[in-house]
Amino acid sequence: MKLTTLLGSLFTALCLIGCSGEGDSSEAPKRLVPAKASEVAGSPDYKFERTTTTGINVYVRALTPEVANAIPVDSPDRRFLTTGRNPYFVIPIRDDKIVELSKEESAEVAGFMIERMIAGDPELKKVVGGGGRKQ
Repeated sequence: MKLTTLLGSLFTALCLIGCSGEGDSSEAPKRLVPAKASEVAGSPDYKFERTTTTGINVYVRALTPEVANAIPVDSPDRRFLTTGRNPYFVIPIRDDKIVELSKEESAEVAGFMIERMIAGDPELKKVVGGGGRKQ
């Protein structure tokens, strides 16, 4: 059950990262994700996670569930949000620009984000380590 929830959350996040565009709003909500890649890379709030095989630098910012839940539905920050027990932003950067991920890039980022989620959740690590069965 936990594995299904994990995969469902990750799939939703990847759809948001790879498929959503900037929404038009007459009243722009406050942004938590900087608009410029240089601001993300230079911010102490964002941690460099790794570089993909296609050259995407992935930055991550951990969030509290309260902060994640307070992000408005129409916020452009939503496209970077990964929800779950430990929500965070995933920011893909290439050539000093925040970019949209292709399907292949999304799959690669999903792979190491699943690793990250498992590593950060001892109960999930136990379930996945046992082949998906609770021990």
